[in-house]
Amino acid sequence: MRINISALFCWFTLALPCAALAQSPAANSDDEIIVTATRLPQKISQTLQSATLISAEEIAQSGAQSLTEVLQSKGGVEITASGGLGQISAVRIRGAESRHTLVLVDGMRVDSATVGLTALENIPLHQIERVEIVPGALSSVYGSDAIGGVVQIFTKSGRAAPGGYVAAGIGSNSTATAQGGIASRFGTNGDTLLSIGFGYLEAAEFSATKSTIPFGQHHPDRDAYRNTNFSAKMAQRFSADHEAGAQLFSSEGMAQFDSGPATDDVNQQTLTTWSLYSRNRLMPHWQSTLRLGNGRDEIETTGAFSSTFRTAQNQFTWQNEITLTNATVTAGVERLQQTVASSTVYTQTGRSVNAFFAGYQRAVGDHSGEIHVRRDDNSQFGVHHTGSLGYAYRVNPHLRLRASAGKAFKAPTFNDLYYPLSFGFSGNPNLRPERSHSKEVGVNFQSGTQHLAVTYFDNRIDDLIAIDATFSTMLNLNHTRTKGIEWAYRGQAEGWHWRAQATFQNPVDEASGKLLPRRAKEYASVNIDKAFGAIKLGTEWVASGARYDRAGELPASRMSGYSLLNLTAAYTLSKAWALRARLNNLLDKQYELTQHYNTPDRNVFVSLHYQPR
Repeated sequence: MRINISALFCWFTLALPCAALAQSPAANSDDEIIVTATRLPQKISQTLQSATLISAEEIAQSGAQSLTEVLQSKGGVEITASGGLGQISAVRIRGAESRHTLVLVDGMRVDSATVGLTALENIPLHQIERVEIVPGALSSVYGSDAIGGVVQIFTKSGRAAPGGYVAAGIGSNSTATAQGGIASRFGTNGDTLLSIGFGYLEAAEFSATKSTIPFGQHHPDRDAYRNTNFSAKMAQRFSADHEAGAQLFSSEGMAQFDSGPATDDVNQQTLTTWSLYSRNRLMPHWQSTLRLGNGRDEIETTGAFSSTFRTAQNQFTWQNEITLTNATVTAGVERLQQTVASSTVYTQTGRSVNAFFAGYQRAVGDHSGEIHVRRDDNSQFGVHHTGSLGYAYRVNPHLRLRASAGKAFKAPTFNDLYYPLSFGFSGNPNLRPERSHSKEVGVNFQSGTQHLAVTYFDNRIDDLIAIDATFSTMLNLNHTRTKGIEWAYRGQAEGWHWRAQATFQNPVDEASGKLLPRRAKEYASVNIDKAFGAIKLGTEWVASGARYDRAGELPASRMSGYSLLNLTAAYTLSKAWALRARLNNLLDKQYELTQHYNTPDRNVFVSLHYQPR
């Protein structure tokens, strides 16, 4: 199945905006603030990357049930999933590996140091205040892992929507949810902010695997999923220049999966982050932020193959911002200490990283630029330096040109390095970090409420870690390169809101010229919605070209392209009550995100929300 994304997307991004430019401008959403691109708050229109922000309101209006579902439809990324809700999921940005996306939750790393992935499937949507997605090489800002880009998730703080809320929903596959929370300010001047949220989800999903899966893994049962979650935040403002606070987030998921017809296989996984911070203006032009925290990923597997893996990451950051005339200087230090406890015996179970980072941003007239440098000293492989450089020029009030280049890297995981000899396979303690060199050029066009961004990118990754030809160990074998163009459009006209993104890329192994596994040459999404009085209707379209599940474009591993149409609806019953519904996969398409794993058929979800205003 060949998806002609090009023609359809060009129609959306060219024909529609031209017809809509005459409409009266509304509030400029380019004034929205993000922090992920540089660690500093800045308008999204001022970033030197094609950043994307997804708000809690957009998530709620979508009626989606999983974070990867939202990232695919609104974030411009590729996704994979090994079944339905709660099954292992991942994202890919600009053709990079899934392990090349750094995921932060409230600034904390919460990934597994053994497999190198963050369990996105166990991060509940209702706990999210906003998601910031910044593609590109950002190791000069954040260190290891940020080769493809950074996804930062901010849990609810109550700043955006103080008050209380409760919600409950039911849907196909015996899906049921309940959640609630409260946020309030205390003190004479409201200087104390407290926010608490909780939630529960359960689903009796379809079987995760297809009967075609090799090694007899298929079990024709319903693989259930349950999740309970909790979050809390507290902030105390002592004066206009001094604030301190604390954050806690916990999510526990139980997912059944298939390892064969004779066993009941279950993953029990808990994600936890906590942090303390102190933000102080030490001098009129000097702001200091201290943050101390911990991220944990704990997973216990029972069934055919029982195991336990626990990752703990102690994290400390001291960041300083010096404001000068037309410029800002950033400098700071970080320490990351990772430890692994497991039923698998590793020869080493801990490592530490000490880092120094600095940045300089300057804007004069129509010109703006930035430079970032970072030094990471890893106890396993020594010192690694990264840097990035960016420049932008505003041609006129509507048109802005930008360019950037940078280096990034990914440290080997504990599995890569120290996995013990088993079935003839073992890790390799002599592995080097994976390294990337990337560059991009882009143009941003804005007129009233119409926004169009086009970005050309070129990302080369060297020393890519892969299994050797004898399937006995891991080596720095491959060199990959992805060139492509991203299109992103958002706008409104006559009450219609549009959001569309498309990526055309060529992610290949440089030695063979073959497509990299689980990456398409083209993928896209379109979101459209409009309010008709108390009723708001919307539609989502997501599509992907063909992909291969294995390296070398093996014909037997080919997964056909697909396109999905989803419908959303919301009905405002009163100022406090709202009813929302989502119909997924309207045309009941059969498709694969990972070969031999099932995906949802047509399904529906309906929820009732109460939030006093």
